[in-house]
Amino acid sequence: MYDCHSHCSHSVDSPTDIDLMIATALEKGMKYIAFTDHLDRDYLYGASKVKDIRQLDIPFHISDVHRAKQEYSGKIEIACGVECGFSPQAENDYMSLLKGNGFDLILNSVHSVNGVDCYLPEYFEGKSKEMAYKLYLLAVLDSVNAKYDFDVITHIGYVCRKAPYENKDLSYSEFADIFDSILKGIIRRGVSLELNSHNSGTNTMFLPYPDIVKRYIELGGTDFTFGSDAHRVSRVNDKFDVVKDFLLANNQKYLNIYRARQKIKIDLTKL
Repeated sequence: MYDCHSHCSHSVDSPTDIDLMIATALEKGMKYIAFTDHLDRDYLYGASKVKDIRQLDIPFHISDVHRAKQEYSGKIEIACGVECGFSPQAENDYMSLLKGNGFDLILNSVHSVNGVDCYLPEYFEGKSKEMAYKLYLLAVLDSVNAKYDFDVITHIGYVCRKAPYENKDLSYSEFADIFDSILKGIIRRGVSLELNSHNSGTNTMFLPYPDIVKRYIELGGTDFTFGSDAHRVSRVNDKFDVVKDFLLANNQKYLNIYRARQKIKIDLTKL
């Protein structure tokens, strides 16, 4: 019951007060929840149609999460993090913004390619599935090699959620060379691969698709986090047991959580 990826109303796309999220986590008996609200500097560059999107108020985010840490101490562990929306143009922004803030963990995500969010119909206009997915995966590969420091690569396969294709699955075999570069880069950098249970619009219980995760394991990858990517109380810690059972079935005993940017291993066999 450890969730390294959730959002509250600090994020532009969540309507939910942080205390409501925590109350739900307590009802579910969770041990740890990280509030990793969106730091969307990627939307400020390229062809973005949402350059005026509300940006994260970092001082307020930190102070409110730390207020919650103190208020709920002894009941649940609360971690303070951010989710950085990667783009090459935003790297210097993140290098500046992330310094000295004392985060517990930093997530690195790809939402957009050249400023166009892969959640929007515009991203797919005039693109075959192969082209749309390849451009997205090349952006993920760039994100693995980002200049700024981070702890987790999140929701690989985000591009599938709103893809308009009849078969929207993203399989390892279709892009094996790119996936191997991504997965080897994750292992080399020593960061965690997130198993993200926000599966809306996909044909999988979690992202990345299981064959991609199995290839990561084949390559020697052992670092995982669980993320519900919850923006509302209905999805807090959703499908944790599905992810746990998948990892155990593939001889993986541990999930990682983070405290003060330090990786802590949780033994799944003891949950």
